Amino acid sequence: MAQRYFENPEVKMKIEQPYAAIPVVRGVLDRVEIAALVEEVYSWLERRGIEAEGRPFCRFWVMGGVEEQFHIEVGVPIARMTAGDDRVLGSFIPGGTYATVIHKETAAYMEGTCHALQKWAEEEGLELDKRYEEDTEIWNGRFEFYSSIPVEDVEIGGAGTEIAFLLMRDAAA
Repeated sequence: MAQRYFENPEVKMKIEQPYAAIPVVRGVLDRVEIAALVEEVYSWLERRGIEAEGRPFCRFWVMGGVEEQFHIEVGVPIARMTAGDDRVLGSFIPGGTYATVIHKETAAYMEGTCHALQKWAEEEGLELDKRYEEDTEIWNGRFEFYSSIPVEDVEIGGAGTEIAFLLMRDAAA
């Protein structure tokens, strides 16, 4: 494991949390675009008088790669569910048990930290909450919660980026 890039993985509970987000489908994950989308969600919330209730995040439904595009939501937690519009949707972070780790390096190492967390969960006998539709792997709860939006060559400061994978309900028991 690339231990120097993150703190020790752990299992922890999260309560259900409403959010507002912009859905995005891309072949390449552009962190500059993610930062701009976070700002757009904050502006959307401000125009409606809705306060943020936590760290901005990306929710990964489908991980991109050679043959697949990323299907993500760039969002901000809020106190109560809200109706979206043609650009922004209202949804919720599922409550449940998550395998988590705090990533402390640049975004260039984020993928390695995600792989290490997934490997750790498997070694611990934890089942990640995902499903398949034909050949497409769909995650029910794969998140990156940002203290600041990580860019390729800038070290993540502050509290780091929390990477969290929802576990199957019986896997955490």
